[in-house]
Amino acid sequence: MSRLMNLLLLLSLVLTAEGRTILFCPNGDADRTAEVVRALRGVGSGDRIVFEQGIYHFHPEAAEQLWLYPSNNTGGRKQVVFALRGLKNIVVDGRGSTFVFYGRTFPFAFLHCQNVKVKNLTVTTRYPWAVNFDVKEKDDKGFRVRLGRETDYRIDSRGNISFFLGGDSLQSKAGRISLHALDGFCVNYLMTPDAVGNKDEFPAHFVGVRATDCGNHEVRFSYYGDTHPKSGVLPYRVGQPVVLNLAEKRLSVALFFDSCEHVEVSQLAVNRFGGMAFVAQRCGDVSCRRVRVIPVGEEPVSVTADIFQCINCYGRVNIVECQAGYSLDDAVNVHGDYLVVTAAHGHELQLRAMHLQQENFFPYRPGDRLEFTEPHSRRVVGRARVTELRAGDGKDNYRCTLTVDTLVDGIAEGTLVENVTLCPDITLSGNVFTHFPGIRLSGRGRIRYEHNKVSNSMSALEAYDLAEYWYESGRFSDILIQGNRFDGCNAMGGSAFLSFGVSGWGSDAPKIHGRVVLRRNIFIGARQKYQVEGVESFTDEDAPATGHR
Repeated sequence: MSRLMNLLLLLSLVLTAEGRTILFCPNGDADRTAEVVRALRGVGSGDRIVFEQGIYHFHPEAAEQLWLYPSNNTGGRKQVVFALRGLKNIVVDGRGSTFVFYGRTFPFAFLHCQNVKVKNLTVTTRYPWAVNFDVKEKDDKGFRVRLGRETDYRIDSRGNISFFLGGDSLQSKAGRISLHALDGFCVNYLMTPDAVGNKDEFPAHFVGVRATDCGNHEVRFSYYGDTHPKSGVLPYRVGQPVVLNLAEKRLSVALFFDSCEHVEVSQLAVNRFGGMAFVAQRCGDVSCRRVRVIPVGEEPVSVTADIFQCINCYGRVNIVECQAGYSLDDAVNVHGDYLVVTAAHGHELQLRAMHLQQENFFPYRPGDRLEFTEPHSRRVVGRARVTELRAGDGKDNYRCTLTVDTLVDGIAEGTLVENVTLCPDITLSGNVFTHFPGIRLSGRGRIRYEHNKVSNSMSALEAYDLAEYWYESGRFSDILIQGNRFDGCNAMGGSAFLSFGVSGWGSDAPKIHGRVVLRRNIFIGARQKYQVEGVESFTDEDAPATGHR
């Protein structure tokens, strides 16, 4: 044997010796949560977690209790099955297995890990989190619907309705429940008499109703005369496909990565889930390849929120050769978060996260570059580098203190703060996206949107700087959109297939964005190909010199 072959064999043995294989085998319908949680406590860097092909069941009771705060979701205590922290070179290989999660179980949480691979598995839930809400009749006093056959519900004497999902429940009196039309982006809320919540802060209108059980999974909802300006009648027509979202609060994420580097998810499917399929925040170099998020059988919905979401990441974000759709929110959402200055003195800034679902998410590291921006004009009024972050003291999880390398006495209250270091290069290539509201991409990195097939959506791309409501940053520098096939990408009520702009502005938007180039794209059924505001340079190489917008 040659010296080279001896060296390669020795290297293979060394690499194998660095980690162990933790192997799990199927065991019928048994709950495997306690076994997995116990085994993962002994996992070290370099270990492989492998499942022989089969079906594995996971219940919340024996899961590990962790406090997690995924941005654009509801943070707090989660019941996590696969909790991995501070590890390197970790592989989770399902070998074609299916993982079934019950109730509010939070499947995967990777925290401060490096070189993570998750592959060859299917994620689903025991019960569907979006149930059919078939409108059978309407009149000026209310409406009658038929709920999905798997739906377990109860109605009390005051007209509140509760839904039960195998030991867990969702009660209308605990807050709003969202309704979604599947043939158009029309969200409405269901509010029963005892429901709590500030209606002024709702992002959509609602119907104030009392529920009455008619039997045979049919329910009559009668208007009780709510006079709030956002209150109205049910907007859906009889026979229109509508679902009721039992996971509107976004309490779980199928795969969650926080402050990790070199994340690879491949050959993975999410058939149904109550929440987002994939979230990476403050992560570097993220790759999703051949991920499939599509419902099976006759179910109408895959996930009840976004499919892929990357927030304040860096390095590269690659979403390649994936098939995804039938979600109740965006197929892809890559952006940063704005925080707002509440006080500035010397080298110290007091900041506040503005949206309820940005609790305890402060995307700043020592050395990161910041830009300070006026909220409406979007004029950059200062720059600095972070030297220290101090999170809230537990009394207010929306506030933090930053120490920076520059005097900030002139920075006004209300100024937006953007981390311009945590802006990845983004590639969407070779994907098939269908039946979803939108795709949202932003940031200073290079954005490549190429060779995708996109159909039946509210829009194929929104590249916006959002400084209201969601407080999502930010401005983009360089977007190339080429070789895509866009078909019916305003079918859900959108205007243009592609939209570029600045929230809070009309046609006179400040030109805060950089360059957009369109090349060799196919637009089918487009009344308006694109809407462009706030962009320095826009080129459609296939359009006549006058352009077509």
